[in-house]
Amino acid sequence: MKTNRTNASAASKIKIGFIGCGAVAELHYQGLMACPDAALAGIYDSDPGLMKRRSGEWNVAAFESLGALLNDEAIKAVFVLTPVDSHYTNAMAALNAGKHVLVEKPVAGALHEIKEMAALAEAKGLQCMPAHNYIYSPDMYRLRKNIKEGCFGRIPVSWFMYHIHHNEELCARYPGIVRQIGTHLLYTHRYLFGEPASMTAHTTRFLYPHLDRDDQMMLTLMMPDGSMSNLFASFAVTDQSTNPWSFVVKVLGTRGSTQLSWQDVVLNRALGTLSCSYGRYEETYEHEIRYFINECILGGTPPLSTLWDALKVLEMVIRAEEDARAKRRAFI
Repeated sequence: MKTNRTNASAASKIKIGFIGCGAVAELHYQGLMACPDAALAGIYDSDPGLMKRRSGEWNVAAFESLGALLNDEAIKAVFVLTPVDSHYTNAMAALNAGKHVLVEKPVAGALHEIKEMAALAEAKGLQCMPAHNYIYSPDMYRLRKNIKEGCFGRIPVSWFMYHIHHNEELCARYPGIVRQIGTHLLYTHRYLFGEPASMTAHTTRFLYPHLDRDDQMMLTLMMPDGSMSNLFASFAVTDQSTNPWSFVVKVLGTRGSTQLSWQDVVLNRALGTLSCSYGRYEETYEHEIRYFINECILGGTPPLSTLWDALKVLEMVIRAEEDARAKRRAFI
């Protein structure tokens, strides 16, 4: 994964605009500030008070409208950081304005929206990259390389685990744990192992049963070679045990095993949507943005996870939600 280039002068840096200034924008801002080849040139948010506050915090221009930001010829790329129900509209507007786009996950709420975004980006010769940040860390790249080279032998089982408590207010803002966290785990699994042959899904509303939102999910993926992958996520609880599974990818092979975790650096400060800070998680935004700027925009390289990958992931998310609602399971 090549992301090292000579630092650009201030004049030659790729100018970035943010559409949306909410909690996730804090993580993108921090990541962008660590990218020497790009600079934040402007922001827009439909909430004027929030936009004014961010403009002051970040010392950046606030645009009075989305059109004004997109009409600024100095801005070459935008980050779509709004709620998912406006991703499609904002991304399409940016592409039509000739901007490269990085769009937060879930990329869109409907399959046809992703197809139209991909078609427009191709027609315009622009990059439209899903913000699938988990896979851009050097640790994840190394894990994929080790798997592809057969370092662990045959891999009968893998685990993708997420246990971080989310309060009721935050859960109410999200579209459900399958779309919010399942999307992360599914694109990560796809990056490491490819296309599964089948899937079973279970969800629960354990902590906030009155919300129209699932707060726990379990997906079991069967691969064509007979191996299994287990994807579990919970907003109901934080793992506080000795070796916590806050976020863990565990790969068990016939010739070796490995584990990738966020747990090596944990700070007692809030950033983005979480009440504490996981250093490895925050770093994924920096690596993702560097790849978007250096490899995709400047180098013309496709993202590690494309819109077509996002389409397949959304297909699986929709199927998982349908199967979980139908309670397709055997009772003993």
